[in-house]
Amino acid sequence: MRKKLIFVNNCLPKLRKIFPKDMIVEADFIRFQDGSGKVKLSTECRDQDVYVICDVNDKTPNPYTGQILSPDDHVRDIARTVGALKDNPARKSLIIPFQPYGRQHRRVFGESTEAADYLRECHYLGFKNILTVDSHDPDAAAAISKHNFDNMFVTNEMLRELVIKEKIDYKHPEKILIVAPDEGAQQRARHFADRFGCNHAFFSKRRDVTKIVDGKNPIESKQFVGFSPEEKTVIIVDDMISSGGTIIETAKELKNMGAKKIYVCATFGLFTKGTKDFIEAYKNGIINGTYISNLTYLEKMPMDGINVIDCTNQIKDFIDALHEGKENIFEELGTRFISVANLIEDDNK
Repeated sequence: MRKKLIFVNNCLPKLRKIFPKDMIVEADFIRFQDGSGKVKLSTECRDQDVYVICDVNDKTPNPYTGQILSPDDHVRDIARTVGALKDNPARKSLIIPFQPYGRQHRRVFGESTEAADYLRECHYLGFKNILTVDSHDPDAAAAISKHNFDNMFVTNEMLRELVIKEKIDYKHPEKILIVAPDEGAQQRARHFADRFGCNHAFFSKRRDVTKIVDGKNPIESKQFVGFSPEEKTVIIVDDMISSGGTIIETAKELKNMGAKKIYVCATFGLFTKGTKDFIEAYKNGIINGTYISNLTYLEKMPMDGINVIDCTNQIKDFIDALHEGKENIFEELGTRFISVANLIEDDNK
């Protein structure tokens, strides 16, 4: 059984170049002038192992209308693709690095539960396997607890690049502090701190739940909780940079508290309000470097102070291992926990 890959729209161009052309199914995502659409595939992929790959943040204009599609549009195109395949493939898997609706993961009165609902929809569409990267809340997978939901991390690749390029003194963890910009990122901060063997801290926020500004409850007050950043190399960690306002404000506060150098490490750089503020923060010495992966849409990258880590090989390795039916895929691919010291020193051997 051969594997076939279908790229939904113009997603992950570097990944597309890695695979042989005869493995890629050409897909035409047609859009009509009224905004409706359809998908036309070059083959039905009968009895093949099919991988549907989609970046829901892709902002490449549709060639038919010039329209920039929303995450909802991309999600709908995934369903259209499955409809075009019908029931012919032997197995369907979804590779969707940025989990859609990840921030709508809690059940709150009067609100939709998009994260869990979408995973159930993927099951309904017949996907046997779903791969995402650094899910905002992997617990949403409980909605399909009896099915394969894999949450991959690219921590090793990002830490390796950050430590080597910035010459971070990982042999003296007492000089390093990992900081979460809010309570939601604490688990990631602890994970990074364990890698270095250093301390971690976070900012506790109190929000005004009676108001909504730019889709969020505005922050009324913040409190720093944890070890002092004074004279330390500080690494702010999170799963994504959305507008970036919270990250920049966090960096400014840490700078005022005496942080020596400040770096930002986030899996996804969305930059919904552009990169201007990040470039200014870099030029003004507030942030000494920002590190993101290339697993979601990026425009005109890299830029001053913004470093893009190529993680497409990790996606390819997962697809290959899944196709070959290997067990314990993540451990075999080296995505398991490795201390920074071992990570760097193993590379130097």
